[in-house]
Amino acid sequence: MVRTLPPQGPGASVALAEPAEPGHAVDRFFDTRPVGALVGRPDLSEEDVLAAIAERLAFDGRTGPEPQVVIEAARLGKRKALAFLRKLVLPPPRSRLEMPVQPILREHLTNGTGGAH
Repeated sequence: MVRTLPPQGPGASVALAEPAEPGHAVDRFFDTRPVGALVGRPDLSEEDVLAAIAERLAFDGRTGPEPQVVIEAARLGKRKALAFLRKLVLPPPRSRLEMPVQPILREHLTNGTGGAH
């Protein structure tokens, strides 16, 4: 049986696995957020993160574990897996970054609309 806790961020939910034995008091943390959110990039799909994990494992010369195992370990809160995810080289964002338009010339100062500078 799995209990779900209230979300702690946009699109976040966390589940705790119930112990198998009634007298056993250990709850295991299991993060159910999308994989992109685990690496701080909600715009990435699971395939993008799996590919980044596979590339990093190949770069480090490791033959295992499988990328899916790394994600599952990170969802369980394993420190090594979380540290590994922080070191991934992720693809650049695909969506446009929202930036306000800022004047680059001093025209706003000469027209008197910029205030006292």
